[in-house]
Amino acid sequence: MILRTKRLLGILLLGSMLFGALVSAQTEATSSASASASGEQFQVSVGTFYVERGASMAFEITHDTPCTCLCDPIYVSGLSLHDGTGTLIQQQLYEIPVDAVEWLGRLSLVELEGEAPLPDGSYTVQVQTDIGSFSADLEIASPSQIAQSGRFSASASVCGIGLQVYRLLTEEDHEAAIMLRQGDGLMVTLAGNATTGFQWDNTLLYEFAVLRETDEMEYRPKPHPQEMVGFGGEFLFRYEAVAPGPQAFRFIYHRPWESVQPEQIVEFAVIVR
Repeated sequence: MILRTKRLLGILLLGSMLFGALVSAQTEATSSASASASGEQFQVSVGTFYVERGASMAFEITHDTPCTCLCDPIYVSGLSLHDGTGTLIQQQLYEIPVDAVEWLGRLSLVELEGEAPLPDGSYTVQVQTDIGSFSADLEIASPSQIAQSGRFSASASVCGIGLQVYRLLTEEDHEAAIMLRQGDGLMVTLAGNATTGFQWDNTLLYEFAVLRETDEMEYRPKPHPQEMVGFGGEFLFRYEAVAPGPQAFRFIYHRPWESVQPEQIVEFAVIVR
């Protein structure tokens, strides 16, 4: 496993050398962020998140603590993806709106028929809620374009309520190597069952990490129509890219008190430009 991790880091270091000249010559890009109210419905938009073809994304509605206004529960009714012309590409509608505290939106940037990666270009994600809409721009691009795109620093909110965008990785991304920009968010979701005593842990910790964990690990049981106890769920890890450089991750699924080989290992690597 150590050799595999070193191989992933080697890939990232090579990528860093290839894009180094581009990165050192660029200036920080400006990003647009706006929030407006139309009647009683708000419209909040954040700047552009650059991502490679076929990537998966995650989205959350965030709320400042302590709450100062709009403190009633917010409910999400839909999530959609549109191309640069406004054409609908994907849509998820919830017959019963979901409490934003429990909602986690996910999109794979693929065509629904055949699951081929969406082509490079501009796209917009829209989240519909009972207080208005939240949107984020996505730019599917090549690694060299991502390297030149500048820091992602846009944010917008109404009464402290905003949309958080993440690049999403799961156990299916084992041994992947991806690129992020400073300011980008990363979410890792790994399937497991906390009721069995097993949990996922990231065993690679760095004194000077280029990705900083923004929240403690969260376990979310999967909803089940019969409300079965012990049905399973997933472990969530959230990170923010804070400095340029490579970083490897090695998650193990284990019972922390047992001195045995982990049940499962997931490794991947990230380069922050």
